[in-house]
Amino acid sequence: MTHPTNGTADGPADFTPDALEAAGALTAVPDPGYQWPSDPRTRAALEHWRDIKVGVIIHWGIYRAIGQSGSWSLHRERLGEFTDPPTDWTGTHAEYHTWYNRQAETFRGEDYDPAAWARMCADAGLRYLVLTTKHHDGFALYDTDQSNFKSTAEDSGLRRDIVAETFDAFRAEGLETGVYFSKADWNHPGYWDRALPIRDRFHNYDIAEKPAKWRSFVDYTHRQIEELLTRYGRVNVLWLDAGWVREPDEPIGIDTIAERARELQPDILVVDREVHGPNENYRTPEQQLPDERLDHPWESCITMTRSWCSEVPDDPAKPIGEIAATLVRIVARGGNYLIGVGPDATGRISRHVIERMRELGEVLREAGHAIYGSRPADPGLTASGTLEWHLTSPSGRPEVVHAIGLYADGVAVPSTLRVTGNGHDVTVQVPAGPNPHVVVVEIPSGSEG
Repeated sequence: MTHPTNGTADGPADFTPDALEAAGALTAVPDPGYQWPSDPRTRAALEHWRDIKVGVIIHWGIYRAIGQSGSWSLHRERLGEFTDPPTDWTGTHAEYHTWYNRQAETFRGEDYDPAAWARMCADAGLRYLVLTTKHHDGFALYDTDQSNFKSTAEDSGLRRDIVAETFDAFRAEGLETGVYFSKADWNHPGYWDRALPIRDRFHNYDIAEKPAKWRSFVDYTHRQIEELLTRYGRVNVLWLDAGWVREPDEPIGIDTIAERARELQPDILVVDREVHGPNENYRTPEQQLPDERLDHPWESCITMTRSWCSEVPDDPAKPIGEIAATLVRIVARGGNYLIGVGPDATGRISRHVIERMRELGEVLREAGHAIYGSRPADPGLTASGTLEWHLTSPSGRPEVVHAIGLYADGVAVPSTLRVTGNGHDVTVQVPAGPNPHVVVVEIPSGSEG
């Protein structure tokens, strides 16, 4: 699938995200409400995570070898676009699955330089990484003992432990590290029995009739997660995807996974995405920004390019004005911003991503003091004026209020700001700031007039 790219005859870039709900990536279930962790150590880790605010999620896998940005083409429902095989494929589902797996041999990623990625993200002001260690296809980007379908296998084109290299590089630049891991595994015979029909994304046999088969998959999953939490240094977040793998239909033993994770890594946060309950330490709206302030910890994971990794060399990236506005709106509504980027098939960074990251670094150098370590300002305060204004306060210091203004069209102009409510009634004339996208004004406590 191709999309218009910047600077071509095809016109402006199309950043419309993949319709993941169409493939059942998310399933609507009753929401019992967010559950704050009771363990003081987990609660402290959560507050620390809420302070660091801005991270990156890097997707990469053998799907890049066939020009796709995820492993959804193994999904047996043909819903168009990202769920379908390449347009020139003519074989059966089973033949495609076999062919897809063999791409692990041709996926070399010869240009992947984790140190360059880490420097770029650190210079951009990002504070943490979430890396796809294994997507739904089951291909591990690390040296698992549980399978030979991995980046370190003798017949792998990569022949590298991508997780080890990447975590080492990012930690060297001062970023924290998190594990993305899909609970589904379309390569494991205890999840998809390829001797039986496969119709969708779910397991394809009766678990009640074959409990040992399902247990083989559950044990495999637990062992792989334990490898990631014991062999690769400190892990700050276990970010579990494939939210359809849940009780009662696909019981994965999530309580045991979470308990073991906290035993091995006492300061870890466990995020069982879209499975609301005690093992979802923060929520993860995908490719969307909530319209209002939320009263629980959350993180919007939103791509910088059209998809989760670069679909073509020098994939276009969203304008920095849009990225800066997304950042400010997320933070002022109480969330973290997880920026989605990823290498192209060779492992290269798009020059457009490099440029946006450089510009994001400039935004955060200007406004970082009002973003890092902040929480939404008192909801009784209102900001208005000639710019779009958002209010934050340092964590634990609600008496200090920062107003972050968003310039339109990347043009810094003099502006007016008025803050009212809770003893405040102040109007400030704001000169044009040095950054063309954001400006920060500190509002004196109890100001009037």
